[in-house]
Amino acid sequence: MDKMDKLERFEKALADVLSEYDKLGKELENLRNDGKSKTTKFRELLGKKLVYSMIITIFKRYDLIDK
Repeated sequence: MDKMDKLERFEKALADVLSEYDKLGKELENLRNDGKSKTTKFRELLGKKLVYSMIITIFKRYDLIDK
């Protein structure tokens, strides 16, 4: 595996993490607006968003993203 291929896969994974984080935020906002903030689905999505947030924080710590 060459380094360029690995870098491309890393950048794609990072883009997917950022995209999923934003998507989860929008889904959570919709559920809140619908008064469903105490549902199991809301709590599952919130848990996922927190995991993505931790991943993003690690990337920031190593100056891999500016967001």
